Parts: sequence; C-alpha cells; structure tokens
Amino acid sequence: MASIAQFGVLDRQTTNRERWMTFAALFLFGFTASCNLFKASPTLSYIGADLGLDAGGLGLIMTFYSICALVMAYPGALIMRKVGVKAMVVASCAIMVLGTAVSALSSGSGMFLFGRAVEGVAYGLICVCGPNILPRLFPRKQMGIAVGVWSQWIPCGTIIAFFLAPMIFDATGDWRGVWYVSLALGVLALILLIVLVKMPKVNENEIVDGNADVVVKHGKQFFGSALAVCIVFMFWCYLYLVNINGMYPTFLQEVKGMSVFDSSMLPNWLAIITIPVGIFAGVISGRFPIRKWTLVVAYVVVGAIFFFLAFTPGTDAASSWAFCVIMGLCASFVPTYTRGIVPVFCTNSFKCDMALGTMAFVTGLAQVAAVVASMSVASIGWFANAQYVCAPLALVAAFCVLVLVKDDRKVVALRAEEDRLNLVEAGVAVDPEPASDRVPSPASAPDGAVASKA
Repeated sequence: MASIAQFGVLDRQTTNRERWMTFAALFLFGFTASCNLFKASPTLSYIGADLGLDAGGLGLIMTFYSICALVMAYPGALIMRKVGVKAMVVASCAIMVLGTAVSALSSGSGMFLFGRAVEGVAYGLICVCGPNILPRLFPRKQMGIAVGVWSQWIPCGTIIAFFLAPMIFDATGDWRGVWYVSLALGVLALILLIVLVKMPKVNENEIVDGNADVVVKHGKQFFGSALAVCIVFMFWCYLYLVNINGMYPTFLQEVKGMSVFDSSMLPNWLAIITIPVGIFAGVISGRFPIRKWTLVVAYVVVGAIFFFLAFTPGTDAASSWAFCVIMGLCASFVPTYTRGIVPVFCTNSFKCDMALGTMAFVTGLAQVAAVVASMSVASIGWFANAQYVCAPLALVAAFCVLVLVKDDRKVVALRAEEDRLNLVEAGVAVDPEPASDRVPSPASAPDGAVASKA
C-alpha cells in the first residue's frame, strides 16, 4: 500500500507550473464527472423510449448517480489517505470511463442503470477527493484562487451538458452520441491524470509557508465550525442543485410558457455568471478573510429572492431573469467560501478530510432528496414551495452559520501567528521579541504578581 501511495509523488516539492498542470488535469476530470451527471437531462424522454423506461424509471437515471455519490463520500476520503492522491484519481477516472462505456453500449435498461451507478461512484469520489487534494497541493497563500477555480467544476459541467447535449443529439439523432462524446472526454481526462498529476514530497498543509524543512505543528483545530459550515451546505445543494438545476426548466415551461430550449438556457446563464465571479471571489478571499460574513449575507439574499422572485405566478419572465442573475452571484460565493474556509479551520489533514467528506456527503444527500421537492411542488404548488419551504431553509442556513461558525478573520490571524512561531522555532525566522523580554499576560503571570517588563 505504501508503494501505491507514492505513485506520482516527487522527491521534492512541486513547482508552481507542476501544481497548476496537476490542477488542470483534476479539473478536467471534475467537470467531466459533473457533465455526466447532467448530460441525461436534455435527452431523458428519448432514453426512456429507447430502453423501455417509464416515468419512474427515468427518475432512477439521476437517482442512481446521486445515491452512489452519497455512499462513496466518506470511504473516498479514507481510501485516498491510504492509496495516495494519484492512484486514487486515476482509479476514480477509470471507473467513470467504465461506467460511461457500459451505459453507451447497453441494450437494456438494467445495464444502462448499472453504468449510471458506476459513473456515480466516480462522481462521489471526485466530489470528496478534489477539495481534499487542494490543501495538499497548494500552499495556503494560493488556496484562495485554487478553491475559487475548483468550485466552478459543477457550473462548467452544467453548461457543457445543457449546451452540448442537445446539439450532439440533433447532429447524431441518438442519445448515445452524447455518451460517446462524454466517453472521449473521460478518456482524455484519464490520460492527462496519468501524465500530469504530480504531488509534492511533503504535503503543503504539513509544512510552513512552502518550506519543506519546517514541519507545521498544528495549533487549535476548529473542527466543530468546519463540520457546521459543511452540513449547512446541504441547504444550498437542495436549493440550487434540486430546485434550480433540477426543476426550474420545468417551472419555466409550465408557468412562464417558455420553450424547452429557452427554459434550459435561462438557468445556464446563472452558471455563466457564477464562473468568473466565483474565481474573483476566491482571489479576494485569499487577501481578505471575509468568508463567514459573506456566507451569512449570501444565504439571507437567497432566502429573499426565493420568497420574492424565484417562482412567481404569471407569464412575465422578468422576475425569473432577475432571480437567475442574483442567484448566480450568490452561487459564486457560497460553494467557494464553504470549501475555502474548511482548511483554515482545520490544518490537521484528517480533520480537514472528514469535514470536506461531510460536504460531499450532504451534496449527495440533498440530490437524493429531490423526490421531496417534487412532492412539495405537487402538494402546495411552485410559489408556495418557494416561499414556505425554500426561503425559510436559506434563512435557517444563514442563522446556523452566524451562530455555529467561528469568524475566519480571527482564525487566519491565529494561523499566521502559529506559522511565525514554527519558523522561529526552526531557526528560519528571528523572533523580534525574545521570550525573556516579552511582557507576560496577566493570565500567565504568577498568582499575586503584577506583569511588568524588566
């Protein structure tokens, strides 16, 4: 197992170019897995007609994918710790390619759904492994931009799926054409992972400021805050992935009278807005520790737009356009800042892995709960579901982050001080104020003594 774990590990630290080439291969794998999730949506009816699936069977096409992703969240994090990063991502991508090939070549619904389940396993693995790899690969000063770009893997996959799947289907006249193109993407991702992925001799989250000679001595871990912000992310996934990505096109067709193409393109503009703004959000988070308060504000805004704009009655589409623009801005910050705040709270790699594993788990859990959203809409209608279910969930999320999550500004200051002390202890930096000259705090002064400077 130790030899497998060393697959792709260099005998030195990675260069900046090697880090970003590794990241590029991982990102291609990630958005291909995301594309695989959504590629079925535009051609569901044709798949059902070809394979003999009824309405319930069509629902299983998405559900099988999500359930397997849910199941693999925690095992994926633990397995990667044993077999290493490169072996894990190469094996995961190979599993994805196998699943896509099985579905593409299937002649019956059973084999097709089996292939979807296999694809879902790979999706679950990259869901948890992708974010967990970043703190190992990038020094803390680069984590903002790295997380900002990585968090666009689902929007990129969504855009590619909803733009290209209808075009490929029109060109080939067969839903399998969509699968063959995604199969080619998967094979390309697998080749690039084998060729490009390189990991440093010592993980960046185990050393100080990129200096492999200074091993970090982990200070206080804020695992409770990390776990809380990741669990709250489930509300976001339920609102965004289920109610918007999954159900909004249907609402636009039924209530706003849009065509199938227009109803798919409007949510796509949400994703298009998310990508550049999300990268910008990652950049500024590396300079200004504002993640907690931005999350609180974003969840409040999401609650407001679900209440007033998202699923309004009548054929006027202005409210839907306004909703998608504002939701796109919020989608730029919520996933990016949720993923980015966890390595700040937990410098210990195991606790960080478990927290981010929880984030992957609740992502799958929210997607499996799509049936609940469908039942809610069927029972009380689009508008009431938005006002009395979705909006309150967003406000609950804002309250939980406000109360349960520590301010990252204070934690960042603490981490900077921990790094400084580690460098001083290793003899790499000079302490500007020797311990003998330091004024002891009242808490550290002997009982009955007054802290004074000699």
